[in-house]
Formats: sequence, structure tokens, C-alpha cells
Amino acid sequence: MTQRKSFNWFAVVMLAMIVYFSTVLISQQVHLAHVSESQRIADKRLEKAKATNEKLRKELAELQDINNIEKLAREDLGLAKEGEMPYQARQ
Repeated sequence: MTQRKSFNWFAVVMLAMIVYFSTVLISQQVHLAHVSESQRIADKRLEKAKATNEKLRKELAELQDINNIEKLAREDLGLAKEGEMPYQARQ
């Protein structure tokens, strides 16, 4: 008796399933890597924006203080109160 080898459909289907799921898994890993990189970039931008926001808040608070306003007017604009003589150092 000779045994005839029959085509093994089970092995073909299993191989196809393994290839399909491997492809899906790899594509998901690539997508997750892109998302992770985008998240990292967004986090950096957020930290930079928070630092800028804090700096601007401090500057706004300083500009609302009358003492700082007077200081800026005297130093940067050369203004003086009534009866004062402005002094500017030579440079």
C-alpha cells in the first residue's frame, strides 16, 4: 500500500492566520510608536507653553504694581515726578 500525501488545508489556514495576525501586530506596534512620539512632542510643547504662560503672568503682575510702573517710567522713559530733576548717566 502506498500512502498518498493529501494537501493539508489545516496547515495552510494556520500559516495564513499566523501571517495575518503577525502583520496586524507589527502595524499596531508601528502606529503606537508614532503615537508615542507625537505624545512626547506634544508634552514638550505643553511644558514650553506653561513656562511662557507663567513668565507672562509674572510680567503682568509686575506691570500692575504702581511701584514697578514708576520704576519703568523713570528708568526706561526718563520721566520724573513734578519738581524732580531727571538724572541720566553718561554711557
